[in-house]
Amino acid sequence: MRAAVWLCAAATLAQDPAFRTTTNLVVAPVTVTGRDGKPVDGLTAADFELFDNGKKQPFDADGFIPPIALIAAIQTGASAAAASTKIRRVGAMFGPLVAGDRGQAAVITYDAEVRVAQPFTRDMARVANAVGDIAPRSPGGKMLDAVELAIRMFREGPKDHRRVLLLMGESKDRGSAAKLADTATEAQKENVLIYSIAYSPFLTPFAVKQQEIPKSPGGANMNLIAIFEEIGRLGKENAADLLVHHSGGRRLGFLKQKALEKAVTAIGEELHAQYLLGFTPPPGSREGHHSLVVRVKSRPDAVVRARPGYWLAAP
Repeated sequence: MRAAVWLCAAATLAQDPAFRTTTNLVVAPVTVTGRDGKPVDGLTAADFELFDNGKKQPFDADGFIPPIALIAAIQTGASAAAASTKIRRVGAMFGPLVAGDRGQAAVITYDAEVRVAQPFTRDMARVANAVGDIAPRSPGGKMLDAVELAIRMFREGPKDHRRVLLLMGESKDRGSAAKLADTATEAQKENVLIYSIAYSPFLTPFAVKQQEIPKSPGGANMNLIAIFEEIGRLGKENAADLLVHHSGGRRLGFLKQKALEKAVTAIGEELHAQYLLGFTPPPGSREGHHSLVVRVKSRPDAVVRARPGYWLAAP
């Protein structure tokens, strides 16, 4: 895997390279790909331009590569029954491909309730076991409430880590108390990078052998329930895509097992190939939301993906 590059503009970071998620340090994971879709290697600070509210910010290069703190939030509602047969098989991939050797991972499940299936740990066998034990529960899919719980876990969890949230479920939220705009704002404030591996409850049951689909607590098969629930949700807001966009992450999808494994692999490779841009806003910067634009001036043909903004709190 490719090594990430840590770029920072604050002079104090050169003396103390520990990664911090404070309100004053802005962190922007940046993915750079060519026209072929493959990551672009070997870029340095001199290749990048970053604009904060339209004003260019300078960069210095630093060699520190912060480890990853990963939370996998997995939908376990009734409509997730068919997809769960595939998701259970990829838990062992999170360690080597996403969390990495120095990282930590945790697992959240959500349906009509949100629960911590596995707190943060460096023992990736526990993570794999937690994913392997997921099963359909009550109807529902409180995705936004799961994201809010993940943000709280990041605040209280591993320090000096990159914060990555992987949503595995439908693209739409069902029944959360949390509001989409508030959740997206909190994710930006806490430097949480959100990825989504989504599936359609309408199509997934047809890509699974019927005997493999778990039964609901009441014993009924889930595929017809999933079909009618999906039809009823077609007009609702696509929460996952908005969260992904506002954090600078990426949305992938799957229907079959191979596609799911490919999606997890792609996210792992991307996380370890990213360039991490960090800077401290200059004194006098206004509070509130700031727009961010990142360019690679040496590669005008490159496709650059990064968070579109951040929130600056009062000192």
